[in-house]
Amino acid sequence: MMKGLIFVFAMILVLGSCKETTKNLMPGISGKINQVLIIADKNLWDGNVGDTIKAFFGQEQDGLPQAEPVFDVLNLPEMYFDKNMKGHRNVLQVVISPSIDSAYVQYVDSPWAKTQKYIKIAAPDKKTFFKLFDENKLTILGTYAKAERDRLVAIYKKTADSHIFNLFKNKYDILLYCPTGYYVNKDTTNFVWMSSETTKNSKGIIFFTEKYEHESQFNNVIILDRVNEELQKYIPGPRKDSYMALDLEVPYTAVQYQYNGHYAILFRGLWTVVNDFMAGPYELNVVLDQEHQRVIYMMGYVYYPNEEKRDMMKQVDAVLNTMVLDFKDKKEVKK
Repeated sequence: MMKGLIFVFAMILVLGSCKETTKNLMPGISGKINQVLIIADKNLWDGNVGDTIKAFFGQEQDGLPQAEPVFDVLNLPEMYFDKNMKGHRNVLQVVISPSIDSAYVQYVDSPWAKTQKYIKIAAPDKKTFFKLFDENKLTILGTYAKAERDRLVAIYKKTADSHIFNLFKNKYDILLYCPTGYYVNKDTTNFVWMSSETTKNSKGIIFFTEKYEHESQFNNVIILDRVNEELQKYIPGPRKDSYMALDLEVPYTAVQYQYNGHYAILFRGLWTVVNDFMAGPYELNVVLDQEHQRVIYMMGYVYYPNEEKRDMMKQVDAVLNTMVLDFKDKKEVKK
C-alpha cells in the first residue's frame, strides 16, 4: 500500500515537472508591441464585424498630444493561421457559424508561446457576436493591456539598474525596477529625477513623497498644484527662467483605483516647459502609503517631438508599475 502511494506521488511530481519543462521550452512571442492579431475571414473583416473591432481597438489612447490607437490591429484569415503566425503576442480569433450551438468567449494563456494571450469569440450569427463583443470588450482590452505591461515589467525586473534600485530601497523603503539606461539627474532630500536620453527623445521618471496629514491631499487640483511646485523647483528648462510644468490648460484624466492594495489616483495629461516650446505626455501615480503615513508621487513623461509616443509611454507606465511598497512582507529582493 505504502509503495503504491509513493509511486503515485512520484508520478504526480514527474508529470508536473514535465508540464513545467514543456512550458519553459515554448518559443517566445512574436509580433509588434501593442498589436493584436485578429483571426477572421475576409467576409467578416471587410464587413461590419471588422469595422466594429477596428473601431474599438482604434479608439484614441488617453493622454497623448496626437491621436494614436490603443492597439494596432492586423488581420489574418483562419486558413493562414499556421505555426509561423501562432506565436503572435496577442491573438483574437472570431468564429461566426450556424454550427455553433452556444456562443462563448474563451481566454487562454500561452497556448503556443510564452506570455501569449489568446482569446476566441464564437457565435452562431452576427447579432449574437455583437452582443457578446459588447459585453466583453473591456475585459478583452484589459487582458491585452495588462499582458503588455506585465511583459515589460518582467524585462525591467531582470535588467534593473542596481544603483537606482539600491537608492530607492535604502533611502525610501521602496523597490523600483528601473531598467538600465536610466540615470539619476537629481537626488535631493526627498526628490528624485531620472531619465533615459537619446539624441531624438527622452523618457523620465520623477519621484517625491510628503507626509500624509489629511484626505484633502488627494484633491485633484491640490495634487496638480503640488506637483508643479516641485517641477518648478527642481526641473529647469533649456532657457533662462524656464521650467517643467503640468499643463493645466488642456484636458486631463484622473481615475481612482487600487495600486497593489493602496488607494491611488492615476492622472494622464500633457506637460509643458514654461517660457519654452517643449511639451509631451505624462502619467502620474499618486499613492497613499498608510504604513509609512506618506503620499508617494511617481510621474513618468516622454519627450519625442513630432513622433508617435504611445509605445514609449507604455514603457514609462511599466516602470511606474514596478514599484513595490510592501516588499518586506513579500521578501522581494533584487536578484
